[in-house]
Amino acid sequence: MTDQFIVSIDVGTTSMAVCIGEVREDGGMKIVGAGRAPSDGIRKGVVVDIEEAAAAVREAAGEAERMAGARIEGVCAGIASPHIRCFNSRGVIPVEPTGREVTRRDIDRVTATARDITLPADREILHAIPQDYMVDRQTGIADPAGMSAARLGAELHIVTGLRQPVEHFTKVIEKAGYELINVVFDPLAAAEAVLREAEREAGCLLVDIGGGVTSFALFHGGCARASGVIPAGGQNITGDLAIGLRVPTATAEALKLERGVALASMAPAEEEIELPPEAGSGMTVRTQIVAAIVEPRCEEIFDMVKE
Repeated sequence: MTDQFIVSIDVGTTSMAVCIGEVREDGGMKIVGAGRAPSDGIRKGVVVDIEEAAAAVREAAGEAERMAGARIEGVCAGIASPHIRCFNSRGVIPVEPTGREVTRRDIDRVTATARDITLPADREILHAIPQDYMVDRQTGIADPAGMSAARLGAELHIVTGLRQPVEHFTKVIEKAGYELINVVFDPLAAAEAVLREAEREAGCLLVDIGGGVTSFALFHGGCARASGVIPAGGQNITGDLAIGLRVPTATAEALKLERGVALASMAPAEEEIELPPEAGSGMTVRTQIVAAIVEPRCEEIFDMVKE
């Protein structure tokens, strides 16, 4: 990553995706390179083989480098694993002398107080995102600087991860030959790409269904109020199809991507799909049958997010 380029990598369960963005003079960004590779060495968002995962990173990054005509040195990496735990934390400090105006130093102090929490030795903070501030009894303040106060409070959204999996994640990037600039929780990064400010303000739930896990972030009042990871994703749907239709996993995956729908009511009533030879000579399956297998798993995933 340089002053001109920002490089991101999404270390997913099924694929590695690398994107190179060129920063424009107006502050916007133009995508100049992208690459993707099968995500070997990763299982449900967790590194299980550092060498294989690093090779996948190099393959995806190499493709992006060739497209952009630039060499990657450092990356910002997205992470979404079942070991991620998120919660909200609050801190309060006195403003002395009482009644003076709140300064940026006060805001930094109260933010540090809210962040100063006791965690298990094997867990670390990835993000501490300000939500709201409180001035005396007044809540929901976006920026308290310049307000008179006796007490100042802050609420943060805290994202934590287990140290060892995060270290393995870091080693994959370094083994691939790149510097890890920072680690970003996937749904927070996705929100920057797909949510409008009005949606964040009014209230919006972002759900990212990946191959092995599903991550989510709930926004209201312009900031994240809750987030997390569910240990289920697209691979579960593929597995259901493979078992339900008695076909190889590869056939089930292709069927899901090409003809799968999440609601059985959306499937054409009489449409039939001819399966490839490896599934059985002359075998066909109705689209409604495929949808009837996909729908319950999708419903389960969203029920887990809702809970």
